[in-house]
Amino acid sequence: MRTKPVTSDVLALLQELLVPLASVARTIKVPFDLRRWENDAEHSYFLATLGCALGSQIDSSLDLGKISQYALVHDLVEVYAGDTTVWAPQAHLDSKPQREEAALRRIEQRFGAVFPWVSKTITTYERLDQPESCFVYALDKLLPYAIMMIADHQPLLRTRAACQEKERLARSKVARYPLLLSFFDDLCRLYASRRHFFVRELSAVQ
Repeated sequence: MRTKPVTSDVLALLQELLVPLASVARTIKVPFDLRRWENDAEHSYFLATLGCALGSQIDSSLDLGKISQYALVHDLVEVYAGDTTVWAPQAHLDSKPQREEAALRRIEQRFGAVFPWVSKTITTYERLDQPESCFVYALDKLLPYAIMMIADHQPLLRTRAACQEKERLARSKVARYPLLLSFFDDLCRLYASRRHFFVRELSAVQ
């Protein structure tokens, strides 16, 4: 049975879930201040706004309300599960689904009765069975490349070969919404042109 929220519930949602999202650091620097990492709150805002602006232009059938909602909640589980960079150790990558599922259960147990929209929207997004959720999922993989182009900065220098491997993985995820592939491929070409984004192969140094 749904419970009508009171002021203490509003404060709890803000204090325990929404405000902490801004403390979850991502492995990308913000273009206006390369001394600090982008956080999940900034990223979610960028994703939601860009998603509505871009989605409305490339596919008029997309529901912008769903896009904005999915983008806003897509990383909320990271308040409890933490961000998982693609460069994380394999054991950490492998544990991501379990950590995020546990985080979702925690959100549902804590806020499900008073704010059911939160966990329900996360669950609906994660099914990836709607055009809007697939669009947000794909755009989420493309956005870091765009931010790095704007910042002209790659904070985690790797070899070109290592970056190409991650690009292939990201491209397979962007393919969930094929209309975004041309944008991703353009960004990858720009990324490849920034030689200062990469360290040289050991064989090339010797």
